[in-house]
Amino acid sequence: MNKLKFCVSLIFFFVFTAVFSQNYRDTVINDLVNVSFGLSRKDKVQYLAAKEKVLKLEEDYGYEVDLKMKLIDYSYMHKDLGFFKEQLEILVKNHGFTIAYMTGGESYSDAIMKGELSPWFKAMYLKNHFIWLDNNFEKQIDQRKLHDNQIKIQTIQSVVSKVQETETLSDTDKKAVDSKCNEVLFSTVSFLHDLCRKYDQYPTGKNFAIVQTSTISKLYINLSIKENIERTWLLVEPYIKKSYLKHETDYSEYVVYDAFSYIHFGYQKYGLLSKDSLPAYLRVKTHIKDLVGEVPVENVFFSDKIKRELGWK
Repeated sequence: MNKLKFCVSLIFFFVFTAVFSQNYRDTVINDLVNVSFGLSRKDKVQYLAAKEKVLKLEEDYGYEVDLKMKLIDYSYMHKDLGFFKEQLEILVKNHGFTIAYMTGGESYSDAIMKGELSPWFKAMYLKNHFIWLDNNFEKQIDQRKLHDNQIKIQTIQSVVSKVQETETLSDTDKKAVDSKCNEVLFSTVSFLHDLCRKYDQYPTGKNFAIVQTSTISKLYINLSIKENIERTWLLVEPYIKKSYLKHETDYSEYVVYDAFSYIHFGYQKYGLLSKDSLPAYLRVKTHIKDLVGEVPVENVFFSDKIKRELGWK
C-alpha cells in the first residue's frame, strides 16, 4: 500500500463524499464536517452559520461533543471568546478534554497554555478536570489506551511507508512487510473490540470520553486493507449500531465500510453510495466511469432492511 496516496485519499474521501441515504442528523453532520467547517476557517459568517446548525442539532440530540471539539477551533479564530470559554469548560468538566492529549495544532493551544487566555484556562482546568476525574476515574486508563492506539496506527503507517520506499526491497519483500503490517494494524482493532465489549458500546466523545489524537475514523486504516476489512467489521459493527441508534455516533463508519467494500469486492453492502456521489479518488481506483448503472449492492433485501432499521429510508 502506498501510504502517501492513502493519506491523500483520506482527505478526498471526507471532503468530497456525498451519500445516497441518510437521516436528518446524518445530513447535518455530513454537511458540517465536509462543507461548513471548512468554510468556517476563513469566513466568520460561515462560522456563525455552522455554530447555529450545531446548536439546533443539539436541541433534538443532546450535546454533540465531537462537533463542539471542531467548532471551538473556529470560535477562537473568530474571537467568539465567550462561546469558546463556555464550551471548553463543558468539554473539560463533562467529557474529558485533557491537556496531555492536545496535539499543539489547535488554533487556541498557545493562547490557553502561555498566552492571553492562560490565567483563565489554568484556573478553569484545574477546577473542572478534577471534577471529570472524580466522576470518571475508572475511564482514565482506557482513555489513554485509546489515545495510544491511534498513535500506534500513525506510527505503523509512517514506518511502513519509509520501508516501502527502500529501493533494494524486492516485490516479495514488500508484500511480506505489508502482510506483517496488516496483522499489527489489526491488533488495534482487537483492542478497540475489547473496549467495546467492556462498555457495551462503540466509544465516542459523546458516550465515553474525548480522544484528541485524531478526527479520523478509528476503523479507516483497517477497512482500507482487504485482508482486514471483514474481520474488523465483524468485531466492531454490532457496537457501532448500538451507539448509532442512541445518536452517539453518525453513519460515517458505514459509509467508509461501503466505500472500501466496493474497492475490495466490487459491491457495497449498505447502499450508502451512489455512482454520482463517489469521490474523485474512488472514480480513479475503481474505473467507475465504466460502470453501467448504479454502484452494485451485494444484497438489496439486506440493504433495504438495514435502511429501514437505521432510519436511512
